[in-house]
Amino acid sequence: MTEPSKQAATGAAPRCVYLAGDTTNPTVILRINSFIRAGCEVSAFTFRRHKFNTDFQPAWKNTPLGETVDRNYILRLPALLRACMVIARNREDFRNADFIYARLFDVALLALFGKWWSGSKARFVYEVEDVQAIFFEKTLTAAIFRWLERRVLARTYLLVLMSPGFLRGYFEPTQKYKGATFVLENKIQLERPLPPPAPDANVWREVRDKWIIGWNGTLRCGRSLEMLSTIAERLGDRVEIQTRGHPTETGVEHFLSIVNRHPNWRHGGEYKIPDDLASMYGRVHFGWCFDYLDPNGNSPLLLACRMYQGGYYGAVPLVSAGTEMERFLAPHGIGHVFEDPPTDRICDFLTNLSWDDYVRERERVVSLGPDLFLDTGEDAEKLVGLMTAR
Repeated sequence: MTEPSKQAATGAAPRCVYLAGDTTNPTVILRINSFIRAGCEVSAFTFRRHKFNTDFQPAWKNTPLGETVDRNYILRLPALLRACMVIARNREDFRNADFIYARLFDVALLALFGKWWSGSKARFVYEVEDVQAIFFEKTLTAAIFRWLERRVLARTYLLVLMSPGFLRGYFEPTQKYKGATFVLENKIQLERPLPPPAPDANVWREVRDKWIIGWNGTLRCGRSLEMLSTIAERLGDRVEIQTRGHPTETGVEHFLSIVNRHPNWRHGGEYKIPDDLASMYGRVHFGWCFDYLDPNGNSPLLLACRMYQGGYYGAVPLVSAGTEMERFLAPHGIGHVFEDPPTDRICDFLTNLSWDDYVRERERVVSLGPDLFLDTGEDAEKLVGLMTAR
């Protein structure tokens, strides 16, 4: 491991250089705010993607790296090369850092370039939000990517994962990683002290003539779109689909063409976190937590943000069998798990569910919310402690 951090000896605030692929991403915002609340001095270097939250302007010290795109490393290459020049001009930030924190694989390469160029002795921390599909493929290109990531891992002081499934399902068996890890879940962050329950959080009680399913966030799963379309058509006025967020894989036009076929489907567009969460999840009965974007890789391993956000406000999660989300929820006896193919089973479940049974389960979800789904700041403090320990 790298030499002890300078701040440990001086008592000064830990200095963090944080690099990320999208400054508007809610988890990036959450993470940086967590570090600041934990006492860190943060200098961020971030790209921007035009998906959602497009008007967001960071309140922290932020050096823009330009614009980039989702799920396409080749198209990102020119932006990465330009970002190297920006980083080179800001070498002092890297040289003076106690730890350099990079979120995403290609951003990790940039971070290591900055560390090398500046001669920094800072500890390098690699955060993985998702394991991209290419890392699971059996192609020459995929083998090159895995080789590059092993070079990153060899220089990593601490590997931070959003889900323990990534370690069990990829880093240990595929990359043979045996280094230090820390699981930092994407729990919801709220103001302290906690605000009182908003009236919007209980609108679900007034809707008893149909079940409302909420699918919110980055709407990237094409199969979920098809499944919800089938459920909306089959159950008619006994169900309502509510979506909020940005469709990244299908495109907005195709997404809305499907939404607009159904009178029982409402799409509310973008939303703000945490401002809009109570009204979003306070109206729905169930949180749609299925993900089939990378069914043979990342999808069964992840813990979705929407599970935490919806769960805190009581939306009962619907999840796929054999996934990390099932493993997370099962010990607590909440949520509903569906074997594949799930569409018929979901329709049968919604048709036969009683209101009283639903209310009892929702009350249990709410009672567990602060422990399971709410970020108290303790995890970030532990992580900062690990990154700066002597």
